[in-house]
Amino acid sequence: MGYTHYYEVLDWESPEWKAAWPQLVKDAQTIIDAAGVAVCGATEDEEVVTPPIANEKDGIYIGGVDEDAYERFILVPNYEDVGSRFQFCKTARREYDVVVTCILLRAKMLAPNSFKLSSDGSWSEWKPARDVYQRIWPDASVECPFKDDESEVDTDAEVDEDSEDEESSETEDGSDDELDTRLDA
Repeated sequence: MGYTHYYEVLDWESPEWKAAWPQLVKDAQTIIDAAGVAVCGATEDEEVVTPPIANEKDGIYIGGVDEDAYERFILVPNYEDVGSRFQFCKTARREYDVVVTCILLRAKMLAPNSFKLSSDGSWSEWKPARDVYQRIWPDASVECPFKDDESEVDTDAEVDEDSEDEESSETEDGSDDELDTRLDA
């Protein structure tokens, strides 16, 4: 399918997601502003640039502009409007990918049990999104929200050596069962 991100709100009625949704909508605009990338909203005409949409009623619609345009990122409360709860967005690694991946990362951080996420990209390819995320929420801990075959550990993250030794649940084969469980969630 190309470079694609896959996502799904597992239950729009869950207390976790109901609390996360208003915050995510608000944070989407903050992410757009912080990323410094031109994005547009919902339109059928690629030549018409409309403002991105981010509100609780209509959802989040974001796309690239001009040569940066590819597929729109859509996250809507009424998933029947888009055909399925399971959604995907091909960004082809274009400039607006940083906005899409940062919003997806924020959704997973706000509602880890209610939002499912995977990507054709590796965690290292999400570094621009992580950088934007850390600029906005500098005290937040950011972990890879999906299974990443390339690297399961964020080598850019600061690690407290004492807490790393205490929290490790490494098995005999060298894998980390706790980390695998979090990534598969």
